[in-house]
Amino acid sequence: MLPERSDRLERPRNPVLRSSLTPAEEEREGIPVREYLSAVRRYAWLVVASVLLSCGLAAYKLSQKLPVYMASTAIRLVDPAVPMSGDLKAGGNTDQLPGWYTDPILSQIQVLKSRAVAGAVSDSLGLRFRPARPDFPYRAVAAVRVADAARTGDTVAVEFGESQVTARSGKAVARAPYGSPIEIAGVRAVFAENPGLATARFGIVSRDDAVGGILGGIQAHPREMTNVIDVAYMGNDPHLAQRVADATAVFFQRQNAESAQQESRRRRTFIQEQLRSTDSLLMVAQYQLSSFRKGVRAFSPREKFKATEEGLSGFRVKREELDQERRVYAQMNQELAAGGRQSADQLAALAASPAVASNGGFVSLYQQLIRYQTLRDSLTTGPWSRAGTNPDVVRLDSLIATSQSRLLRAVEARSTALAAQVRVLDEVMAGDAASIAGLPDAEAEEQRLGRQVETLQRLADDLLREQQKARIDEAVEAGEVEIVDHALVPAGPMGRGGTKRMLFALVIGLMIGGGGALLLDRMNTALVRREDLEGFLHLPALGVIPRIDAPGAPARKRLKVPGMALLPRRPEAVDTTGGGLITVTDLHSSGSQAYRKLRTHLIFSTAGDPLRTLMVTSPSASEGKSTVCSNLAVTFAQQNMRVALVDCDMRRSRLHSVFEVARTPGLTEVLAGRATLDEAIRPTAVEGLDLVPAGTLVPNISELLGAASMRRALAELSDRYDIVIVDTPPVLAAADAEILAVQCHAVLMVVRAGQTERHTAQYAVQQLRAIGSRVVGAVLNDPDEKVPGHSRYTYYYDYYSDQKA
Repeated sequence: MLPERSDRLERPRNPVLRSSLTPAEEEREGIPVREYLSAVRRYAWLVVASVLLSCGLAAYKLSQKLPVYMASTAIRLVDPAVPMSGDLKAGGNTDQLPGWYTDPILSQIQVLKSRAVAGAVSDSLGLRFRPARPDFPYRAVAAVRVADAARTGDTVAVEFGESQVTARSGKAVARAPYGSPIEIAGVRAVFAENPGLATARFGIVSRDDAVGGILGGIQAHPREMTNVIDVAYMGNDPHLAQRVADATAVFFQRQNAESAQQESRRRRTFIQEQLRSTDSLLMVAQYQLSSFRKGVRAFSPREKFKATEEGLSGFRVKREELDQERRVYAQMNQELAAGGRQSADQLAALAASPAVASNGGFVSLYQQLIRYQTLRDSLTTGPWSRAGTNPDVVRLDSLIATSQSRLLRAVEARSTALAAQVRVLDEVMAGDAASIAGLPDAEAEEQRLGRQVETLQRLADDLLREQQKARIDEAVEAGEVEIVDHALVPAGPMGRGGTKRMLFALVIGLMIGGGGALLLDRMNTALVRREDLEGFLHLPALGVIPRIDAPGAPARKRLKVPGMALLPRRPEAVDTTGGGLITVTDLHSSGSQAYRKLRTHLIFSTAGDPLRTLMVTSPSASEGKSTVCSNLAVTFAQQNMRVALVDCDMRRSRLHSVFEVARTPGLTEVLAGRATLDEAIRPTAVEGLDLVPAGTLVPNISELLGAASMRRALAELSDRYDIVIVDTPPVLAAADAEILAVQCHAVLMVVRAGQTERHTAQYAVQQLRAIGSRVVGAVLNDPDEKVPGHSRYTYYYDYYSDQKA
C-alpha cells in the first residue's frame, strides 16, 4: 500500500482563460484564401470530376462541330471623281452630320452588311435552294436560280448517277446530264459534276432565312491605317464561302455606284433650283443698292466716326482718373477737419496713394506737419516731458496749426481744380456723343445693302461650283468601291478554337468544382481545426493527437516488467479512435510526442496550482477519450509521478483490456462495500501507474458514482497519488460525467476531428459549466488525419522520431 498524503487541495475558483491562439472575430470573417485552397485540396475529387466533366463536354461539342472555312475578298474605298474633277471635288458633300463625327469606312461596312446586299447575293447564288447537309460540296454546283414563285417548304431529292442527275419533288421528276440545267419546283440548277454522294436532299427556304444565313457568316474588317476592307464569309463548304465573299463584294460595288449616281443627280437638281432662286435675290439686291446710291449723295466719313469714337473712349478713361483723384482729396479734407489719432492714420494712408504722392507741394506740406507733430510728441512724452504751457510746446502747437491750415487750403484748392477738370471733360464728351448721334443713317443703310449684295454674290459663286461638281459626279459611272483581290477557295478549314474552348472549359470546371468544394466545406459542421475548439467551444486547444498506425514489420520498443509478460502491440489493440498505448510501444513516435505536449500543457494550465484529479470525457461515443486517458496517464507516470487511473466508464469499460489486468474486483465493488480500495488498485506494466478497473456492471451506476463513497474514494486516491485521472462516459450519453465532474479538480474534453459536431460539443461544454465544473481545455483527436487538410497547424512531432531513425 502506498503512503497516504494529507496535502489535499481545494479546486481553484479562478476561471481558465481562453488561449491566445483564438482567432479574432475580424480574422474569421470572410473566406481567407488559405482556407479556400485547403477546402479545394480536401475535396479534390469534386474539382477533378468537375474539370473532367466540363472538358469532356467541350471535347464532345468540338467533335460534333462541322469544319468552318473562311474566304476573304479585299476591297478599297476610293473616289473615282477626284482624278477627273481635281480641286472641284475637294469640298464635295459629306455624310458627316453637324456636330457629330462619323467614320466613313465604318459607315460603308454597315452598308455592306445590309439586307439589301445580302438579298442580292442570295438571289444571284440561289441560296434559297439549301441542302439538308450544311457541308454539302458546292464545287459540284455550277449555277442555281430560284424563281419568286417557288414555294417555301418544298423539298427536292437529287440523285447523282454516273452521267446524269435526277431530281424529284413530290410527283414531279426531272433529269439532266452533268453540265446541263435541270428545272423542278421553281428551281433551275446546273450540277457540273458528281459531288461524291449518291443522293442529297434540298429544301426551299424563304428569302428572309437565306438573307439571315448570309448576314450570320459575313464579316468585314478595315485594315489599319488604310482604306482597304477585308470582306470574309465563313461557311461549312469552301466553295460556298468563296462564292459568297466574292458576290458580296461585287454587289456592294454595284450598289455603291448606283447610290452615288442617284445622289449626284438629286444633288445637281437641288443646286440648280437654289441657284435660280439666289440669282433672282442678287438682282433685286443690286438694284436696291444702285437706287439708294443715286438718291443719297452725302455720306459721313467712316474715319471721322472712328476717330470720334476713339477720342470719346480716351476722355472716359481720363475722366475716371480725375474723378478718382478728386474723391481721394475730398476724403483727405474730411480727415484733416476731423483730427484725432484715427484720422491721422487714415490721412497717412491717403497720402501714400499714387494720386497724392505725385503732388510734390502737397507732400512737402504733409511731411512738414508730420515733423512738427513728431517734435511735439518727443517734448511732451518721456521721463523729461514738458507741460503744454512750455514755450517750445506752445511754439510747436502754433506751427502745427499753421501747417494744418496750409495743408487744408492746398487740399481744397486741388479738389476744386479736379472738379473743374471733370466738368470740362463732361462737356467735351457730351459734345462728341451728340456728334456721333447726329451722324446720318444713310451710311448704315448703304453698308447693309452692300453686305447683302456681297453675301448673295458669294452664295451664287458657291452654288455654281457645287453645280459643276454634281455634274462631274453624275457623269462618273463608277462608285467609291474598288475590288483589290478576289476570294480564293480556302485550302483548309479554320481552327475550331479547340485550345481556347478547352481552356475555357477548364476554367469553368475549376470554378464549379472550387465553388462546390467551398460549399461542402462550409456545410461541414464538424470540429476539425484547433481554431474551432477555441472559437466555438471557447476552450484552449491543449493538444492535437495525430493518427497512430498499426504496428508494421519493423520491431518497436516494448516495455518489459519483471514478473509480467510483455505488452505486445496487438492489431486488435489499435482501434479507430487513436490506437492503444503508443506511449509505451513507440516512445519516439509522433503520437507519443503529442501526448507529452498534452501533459505539459495540462501541468501549466492551472496557473501553478497542482492538478490533483483530472476527468477525461467526450461529448459522445467513439471519440477516443479512453485511448487519450490511458496514454496521458502513461506520460504522467514517465514524468516520475505517481498516477492513479480510474475507469468510471462502467458501461463500456476497456482500460483493463488495454493494461491486461483483471476487471474485478473494481470500482463497483469498492463503492458497493464488497471490496476495499487496496483490493481494487492494480499495478500496471508502467512504473508509477496504477489502475482502478470498472468492476462488475450494475444497474444503478449513476447512484453509486454520486454517493459519498465515491467522493471518499477520490479523496483517498488524491492523497495517495500525485494525480488521479478519471475516465468517464460521454457527457451526452449518461449523467455519469456530470456527476463526476463536480468531484474532480479539472475536466479535459476530447473531441474527434471531422466527427464531433459543433453544436454537440458546445452543448456538452455548456452542461459541464452549468454544474460548476472546471473545463481546462480540449484535445483534438485526429485518427483520420483531418487536421492537416483543414488547419494551418500541421504535425511537427515526427521531427524527433526522424532524427532518432
